[in-house]
Amino acid sequence: MFYLFNNIKDKDILDSFLKAYNSKGIDDIDDVSSKLLMFSTKMKITGNLWRNYLLYTLVYNDNPFTRAIELNQKCSGYTEFVDKDLKQYFDLYNLDTAFLGEINNYDFLKETGSHYLRDILIELTKEIKDDYKSFKKAILNFYKTKGLGEMAIYKAFRVNDGKLLPIKHVLDINFDYLVGYEFQKSLLRENTIAFLNNKPYNNVLLYGDAGTGKSTSIKALINEYFDKGLRIIEVYKHQMHEISKIINDLKSRPYHYVIYMDDLSFEESEVEYKYLKSIIEGGIEPKPENVVVYATSNRRHLIKETFKDNGGVFDDIHRNETQAEKLSLAYRFGLQIYYSSLSPQEFKDMVLELAKRNDINLDEKTLLSEANKFQMSNGSLSGRCASQFISYISGIDKNEL
Repeated sequence: MFYLFNNIKDKDILDSFLKAYNSKGIDDIDDVSSKLLMFSTKMKITGNLWRNYLLYTLVYNDNPFTRAIELNQKCSGYTEFVDKDLKQYFDLYNLDTAFLGEINNYDFLKETGSHYLRDILIELTKEIKDDYKSFKKAILNFYKTKGLGEMAIYKAFRVNDGKLLPIKHVLDINFDYLVGYEFQKSLLRENTIAFLNNKPYNNVLLYGDAGTGKSTSIKALINEYFDKGLRIIEVYKHQMHEISKIINDLKSRPYHYVIYMDDLSFEESEVEYKYLKSIIEGGIEPKPENVVVYATSNRRHLIKETFKDNGGVFDDIHRNETQAEKLSLAYRFGLQIYYSSLSPQEFKDMVLELAKRNDINLDEKTLLSEANKFQMSNGSLSGRCASQFISYISGIDKNEL
């Protein structure tokens, strides 16, 4: 049916629709209606399900032409076949779907908040008018500006059996959400901007006390720089051996990827850190320029250190070499950003700011007194503790204070 655009996701829906359109038989119509409803529920999509399904297959249509457009390469040899395929798509897009009934304008699923795929399809639909020219322009512009498939739609991914799976719901936070730590945030943003602009950049280690905003800073990057082509790939310690293959696949895509490792640390008996050392600096083949490693840890040197590392009881003849081996991983992070615990005054300032943002109407003296009690019981002068206190104080009866 198609020359190039033949990599059709969920093709059974297309086949069922065409069968129902041609036959108008009740069983065939019920079959395609059922499949479109299941598609709608799975993808959180409403509106004209047939048209949205077609746009969805175009967004995901991975073929030599779409890959070339995504990479901003010349592909003049495909012109005739591309036009034939997209004209077929345009004709399918404009088929009369009244025979499907209310599913032609489906509005049953009430999903609040943003959903990346749904939002993209809505945007595409607005760009398409009644003519083929606008249809083709909208589709090609999507490949040029957004890219292809899940990388164009989703902000973050995780690794599963050597493959990338999208994280479909990412916390909607930005750097303003993290009160304080302006110097740390500025360092992280400057490095990320340099990375996105193909200028010299460093792998980054964010270290310091628990609850100080290290992970929040990384999550804020996802939302701030998604439109600039930044994607986050979350990796766990036990998946280190899978990263080399993943990185090899990423180098041919036009995006910039942060390999994100949260709360990273290694015990003496663990050897996964050796994989990480190789990932950061590369082996014979260097790490692609569109990949950077960002890690958070409560340990500055990532690997557990013992008294024997500092000259205590030990059984290693070459103690200095062993110590250097442990430190070598942290040294591979060219930028190390320290997140310290808050001072008592900084903690108070953070509580007041968070209370203001959350419309907590309580006099300052009572608020800070309750915050001090809460902090004493939790034993932490941190942003996390301040945020937890605000959640706590928001849910209690103020007359009881």
